[in-house]
Amino acid sequence: MVMELWLILGILSYLLYAISTSIDKYLMNHKFDPILTNTIKMFFDEIILLLAGILFLEFTIPFGFNLFFIFLLGLLYATSGILYFESLKLDDVTEIIPYFQSFSILLIFISSLIFFKETATFINYFGIILILIGVYFILSKKGFKLLSLNKGIYLISIVIILGVTYTILTKSLLYNIKPINLSILMYFFATIILSGYVLVFQKKLITKTKELVKPKNLTKIIITSFFGAFGTLLLYLALSIGDASKVYPIAGAQSMFIFIIGVIFLKEKFYWHRLIGIIFIFIGIYFVSI
Repeated sequence: MVMELWLILGILSYLLYAISTSIDKYLMNHKFDPILTNTIKMFFDEIILLLAGILFLEFTIPFGFNLFFIFLLGLLYATSGILYFESLKLDDVTEIIPYFQSFSILLIFISSLIFFKETATFINYFGIILILIGVYFILSKKGFKLLSLNKGIYLISIVIILGVTYTILTKSLLYNIKPINLSILMYFFATIILSGYVLVFQKKLITKTKELVKPKNLTKIIITSFFGAFGTLLLYLALSIGDASKVYPIAGAQSMFIFIIGVIFLKEKFYWHRLIGIIFIFIGIYFVSI
């Protein structure tokens, strides 16, 4: 079986996201505020892609309604990021993240079938189920656990809805806008919105900027931005040529890559049920792609 281009781009995009997220985990372990860190990261995401767009990919700025919808895309991205990090402060991370990832993949898959009139076979549905189980097992330290309803879960549920809206809008815009143009402008608006949020509502974080932009820390931020920015570009490229219902479920691979990177490079504890999760995701992605 020859892998289709959208599948290759999708897997590569989530590999880059996994590398970026692993570096983020290192920064978070050093007590850097996630919202401030991501604001600075998005600035460099934009700059890195802008340089690539100008030098190699013929970057242009779309106008009219397209620009307005890109602003909405940036707003959704920034808002979901803020609420995501706030939800993690309210509840056990090991309980919230598996729920967030699994339901995001499921709802995006269903929404793609509805909004874009895409089709799926029985084997595709079976692949989705395997990916969902695999993601939950990889992200959970204790295997399957029933959710306890609380403020953190309600908040992350809002994030899931925003994320689904973001992904549907992204796919819709890619019918008329080049991936490089969309990714640059999305990061541009998201950076402005996050910066405004920090300046208005999180002024105390500004005092921490000096420590974060020290050369040793700034270098790590630029590196994680590089991987994150090109992860987004490759994902947009995959979406521009493939069905959303097939591309987005590959997000399960990100959890798989993060686990592998964590065990090998960050010396995180190995759990056997996570290895089972990897097998489920691997088989699930294959079933979704055929």
